[in-house]
Amino acid sequence: MGALCLLSSALWSRMLQTITIEWRPIKRNEMPRKPGTYLVVFDDGAVESYPMSDRDLSQAEVRDGHTHGLFWADPIPAPL
Repeated sequence: MGALCLLSSALWSRMLQTITIEWRPIKRNEMPRKPGTYLVVFDDGAVESYPMSDRDLSQAEVRDGHTHGLFWADPIPAPL
C-alpha cells in the first residue's frame, strides 16, 4: 500500500526544468559538423526538431516546404 501511494503521488507531481538554448545562424561556418536532428527556427516562427542532412550542412541551407531555417541549436537532452 505504501508503494502504491508513492507511485500515485509521483504521477501527480510535476517537474520543472530550466534550459538555455544557444541559437546559431544557419550560414556557412556556423553549421553543425555532423548530420543529425537539431532544433531549427523557421521564418514562419515555427521551432522544430529537424533532421539535417549532409546536403543541408554543405549548402548551409535548411528548407521545409516553403519555409527557410534561420537559426539552429543542439537538441534538448531528456531530463534525468
